[in-house]
Amino acid sequence: MKLKPFVFPVLYLSLIFVLVGGLYITSKAIKDDTTDSLSDITYVSSIILGDVVPVVNVDATVNNPYVLESVKIARYFYNAEDDIDRQKESIVFYNDTYMPNTGIDYTDTEKFEVVSILDGTVIDIREDELLGKIIEIRHENELVSSYAGLSEISVQKGEEITAGTKIGMSGTNKINESLGNHLHLEIYKNGVNVDPLKIIGQKLGDI
Repeated sequence: MKLKPFVFPVLYLSLIFVLVGGLYITSKAIKDDTTDSLSDITYVSSIILGDVVPVVNVDATVNNPYVLESVKIARYFYNAEDDIDRQKESIVFYNDTYMPNTGIDYTDTEKFEVVSILDGTVIDIREDELLGKIIEIRHENELVSSYAGLSEISVQKGEEITAGTKIGMSGTNKINESLGNHLHLEIYKNGVNVDPLKIIGQKLGDI
């Protein structure tokens, strides 16, 4: 059977119509789906962004090297500018010799936990003939704290610790034998021995 001349054009037109119609329907469906998805988005205005306040880190406060309230100061750091009574409380007598105290001695009736005054790194652990077991910790802002006369040590050299971490227990040493159970604390700033009472309670950034 011979097809009439107008059949092929009609078939071509019908095919084109089907293709165009399919593309239109698909495009509309995608557009509607995208619109619905975008409707759930909450936009942030520049005004809200302008109210954002940056977070500022607050300097750490230097803590006491103990946690028990019963711990007291038995001997102060020697300072030539102190009054005569305070200076008398800042002298160490050992082997028939009077020496200025280079730290603060804390005492209690029972052994007490010794804690780090700040975040830092344990840089030395040793035992001295006169001062007993010693731990040294390096902190930020060129500070080093030294804890002497310990009976126990709870950290290792190179260990990173946080403020308030238990590092040992109080004990005794030869040079301060008269104090009995105690902790001898020394603090160094840029390598210079300083009065711990002028450091403890201060903001690290203010030292």
